[in-house]
Amino acid sequence: MKKLVAVLGMGIAAVLACPAQAQGPDYPARAVTLVMPYSAGTGIDTATRALAEKLRVGMKAPFIVQNKVGAGGNIGSEFVARSAPDGYTLLVVANTLAMNPSLYKNLPYDPVKDFASVGLLFKGAMVLVASSKVPARNLAEFVAAAAKAPGQYNYASSGVGTPQHLAMELLKEATGMNIVHIPHKGAGEAVTAIAGGQVEVGFVPIQSALAQIEAGKMHALAVSSPVRQAALPNVATVAESVGKPFDVDLWYGLFAPAGTPAAIVDRLHRQMQAALAEPDMQQSLAAQGMTSAVSSPAELTALVRTDLARWARVIEARGIAAN
Repeated sequence: MKKLVAVLGMGIAAVLACPAQAQGPDYPARAVTLVMPYSAGTGIDTATRALAEKLRVGMKAPFIVQNKVGAGGNIGSEFVARSAPDGYTLLVVANTLAMNPSLYKNLPYDPVKDFASVGLLFKGAMVLVASSKVPARNLAEFVAAAAKAPGQYNYASSGVGTPQHLAMELLKEATGMNIVHIPHKGAGEAVTAIAGGQVEVGFVPIQSALAQIEAGKMHALAVSSPVRQAALPNVATVAESVGKPFDVDLWYGLFAPAGTPAAIVDRLHRQMQAALAEPDMQQSLAAQGMTSAVSSPAELTALVRTDLARWARVIEARGIAAN
């Protein structure tokens, strides 16, 4: 009888211990890696490092940003998808996560099945800029000029299948423009090419363009968001300019490997919300041309699913494929 009671006691203790273990009461007990599949020094890299410091303070453990660049973000994304689902390897990624499945054959991960959404982090708008050598001073003027010289104007992007590339393809679809794509290796190269007059126009993140706009080397034609942007209050939206709906923001989300305990995801989400609400974090984002964009994990998953369908249609219709 005593043996039976002892066995039952051990069983009850094990059951009671399970929730605590699942919740990871000591999490994080060591450093957490935030994998960034983009180059160091970019706007999103700077914003993520500011967030990492907030998480370090709030969760009392180091949060280290690790840049794993290449293949349109696929190298870093696959690394996290294949990592242990213990909350110690996380992914900060843009909406390219929902674009790449339609661009790359045999993608080594599934953007829905292989990740646990934590929540949206940031949003950033893009601006369509033109070289100062281009006479047009707004989108309507540029569309009119392009119509008179089909195939004679070029546009820059930060690479095939990037949001900048797909935004311009959507604009071409909306306006009937015939302009030629010149892909570059990152937003920095694209901005340099436009500012130098080697390429006439291109969509670039607002934070990447402001210095060149202020220096007079480029001028802003329109912004990609559905509303005007505080950084460029006098620049119309694409939707205003063409009289059709147009909304191509850059969004960035936080993801964990699929199978990460719900309690860890919940704790990360709550701490993330608290960090993004702090005034100095808001100021840091504004300096990068971004805003906080907190969502629930379920809302982020729904956004990924919606964008998968949206960009699959655009990529197929425009015949786009990654090199």
